[in-house]
Amino acid sequence: MEENDKKGGKLIIVAGILAIIIVTVFAFGEKSVVYKYYEYNIEKKYSNTEESNYYLDDHFNYVDNYKGMGIKNKDDLINFIYFSLNAGIEHTERYIDKDYVNYLDDIKYLTSNNGDNFKKRLSILNNFVHPYNSSDNIKLSYGSEYTFGITIKRAYTNKEIDEINKIVDEVIKEKISNDMPIREKIRVIHDYIIDNTEYDKLKNDNINDTTYKSQTAYGTLIDGYATCNGYSDAMAIFLNKLNVINYKISNEEHIWNLVYLDGKWYHLDLTWDDPISDQNINRDTYFLISTSDLEKLNDGTHVFDKKIYSEVA
Repeated sequence: MEENDKKGGKLIIVAGILAIIIVTVFAFGEKSVVYKYYEYNIEKKYSNTEESNYYLDDHFNYVDNYKGMGIKNKDDLINFIYFSLNAGIEHTERYIDKDYVNYLDDIKYLTSNNGDNFKKRLSILNNFVHPYNSSDNIKLSYGSEYTFGITIKRAYTNKEIDEINKIVDEVIKEKISNDMPIREKIRVIHDYIIDNTEYDKLKNDNINDTTYKSQTAYGTLIDGYATCNGYSDAMAIFLNKLNVINYKISNEEHIWNLVYLDGKWYHLDLTWDDPISDQNINRDTYFLISTSDLEKLNDGTHVFDKKIYSEVA
């Protein structure tokens, strides 16, 4: 059914290509070493030390910002990649502790495209950073001198960020007042996005279609077309602008938002709330609902790994 194609979005959620590229020679200090690159392409001017304007310091359960100079274990490795994303860093390097003998295996595991390792893939880390700092491409490099490098191509250009921010600021100025309860502010944004966005059926049918940038907030807020990625990114940008703690939640088929409100975490899914079909779903079904209420809906698309997204387990 068309609705299942729309709601599943399994062709477009975090589709990626794992590429192993061997060959480039880089120099560290006086020595040149041969590097092997593990590159994960996610379809989806910061220095190495400064944090960007979109840095989040919310201390989510699954990830933490590791700022140390030496990487001693898998947790350090994952959290350093997360920090690099979160801080808006384009390229940086760290040393691998000599006692961390399995680091090459861990890099391969992180970049594996096998289904069992999906939860560990680099794309998951994008869920916990501001959309503007999320990656379109992550390249991990390592060499014989126990050096580890990460190069990140952001999913949004500075020009796109400027255009999106202009829309966000205008909407908040026109539709949000300071005396509104935060739940009402979220509803206003939720309704605005739904009213001004159409689900991108072309992208759903053909992942290579480039008519709209519907996998990002640019497609949602500028083009007026979105996939689940675009809906959730746009909502996250507004939530961050309103100083509401949030992150995105995903499985292999779908992505939506999590929101921290009044001491509790709630699910928020604009893709499924956008009533474009004859299914019995209205625009409030997935508006700030608990995990227990989400599970009662039993729609088959909102199953998630509770070890990763333990805030709502």
